[in-house]
Amino acid sequence: MKKLLPAFALLVAPLAAFSQAQIVINGTTPVYMVENGGTIGTPIYIEVNNPATNAIGYANANRNGWIVSETEFDMVKWDLTAASTGLYIVPFGYNATSYLPLQLNLTSIGNPPANGGVKFSTWHTNADNWTTPAPNAPPTGVANMHAMYPGPNALPSVNDDSWEVVDRFWVMDATGYSAAPAASNVTFAYMDGGASTEIGGSNVFAENTLEVQRWNTSGTWGDWFGIGGTLATGGNVGNISSGAVSAANFFRSWTLSSSVDPLPVDISSFTTQCDNGTALIQWTAQTQLNNAYFTVKKSTDNVHFETVGTVAGAGTTSELKNYQIIDNNPYAGTSYYYLYQTDMDNNTNFLQTSQFTGCEGSETTTVLGYNTTNYIEVQINSTNYDNFNVTLVNLLGQTVINTNKAVALGENNFQLNNNFAPGIYILNVRNEKINYTRKLVIGVK
Repeated sequence: MKKLLPAFALLVAPLAAFSQAQIVINGTTPVYMVENGGTIGTPIYIEVNNPATNAIGYANANRNGWIVSETEFDMVKWDLTAASTGLYIVPFGYNATSYLPLQLNLTSIGNPPANGGVKFSTWHTNADNWTTPAPNAPPTGVANMHAMYPGPNALPSVNDDSWEVVDRFWVMDATGYSAAPAASNVTFAYMDGGASTEIGGSNVFAENTLEVQRWNTSGTWGDWFGIGGTLATGGNVGNISSGAVSAANFFRSWTLSSSVDPLPVDISSFTTQCDNGTALIQWTAQTQLNNAYFTVKKSTDNVHFETVGTVAGAGTTSELKNYQIIDNNPYAGTSYYYLYQTDMDNNTNFLQTSQFTGCEGSETTTVLGYNTTNYIEVQINSTNYDNFNVTLVNLLGQTVINTNKAVALGENNFQLNNNFAPGIYILNVRNEKINYTRKLVIGVK
């Protein structure tokens, strides 16, 4: 379960099933412990069963030792409680070469579940950050590295920004806590020199453009922008601080991305529905970076596009904002609305698309689906007594839910099981008139 190199000393009191009151690293020259063999089904933990900030300590001031994780499920599990505040240092390192600590200055944390703990891991990837299997794969549940905007008259494509990202990912998994941790600062360390550099090779960014980003439960990369953060380098190690991270922004998967070409603005929803013969188009932005304006376009064939209009953005902000625009002349039948974002430098990114089934009369049935902690909630506001087929499909194309639901006139609510393996799923609710699709992230914070 773990391998201990000869020069590495653990002083524990007591030691039981890898749960310790304290771990003390003792070495006058660099020493390290390697975890190996963890999988999504059977993760491997070094468990620190002590919420104190000094539960992992050093026998001297040189910090000559670390824990090598280097895969997603070889983890350090720190049993943090509601009283856990202060500077926590998870002493990760890269092989025998460099100390890469993950540092969290925690200000609060919710009550943990039974036998709970925040689980940490970090790992080096290959040059493009997007190769499977592990250890080169991104964290579980991460479905892309950037959907680039291909041009005004072309279909959106999935071109990734892997070369705009350091060759390293981090996981901070607080699943099960009643409230996630909040920190005044989180500092991420990476290799910025030597043979194992994580910013060289095929990467195409300047180191001083890097910023902290995290994968959101909406199914896209959200921009943290490094507000209040700093970049510092020394030897072959770089350190970037995030600035304050609230409980609402304490997500599971993290990386460092170039601010010149950041991963997408964080859009948590983009919906269209009929409203008295018009198309009501609404979206929610969790965070925005240098955002000048949004553009909405429509198409019936995904080849010819017509601009519906533009809406001013909010520049740079981590505040949730809701937007809407009305198309007074929607197409009849099935059409598609596309949402784009243009920044202050006139760079445009495609964000999301939504299918629209047209308006027949002044009212139409509307559908909304979303994932909660305990189940998938589906709401259908129906203009008639009707029947719907509801499916949930994983990214392997496997159908995990396939059921039929009869609905009455008016508002209908029902729940679906979400006890599935963590990852991205596609929810589809449809009949001969309605075809509603939404991407859901299940079991991954």
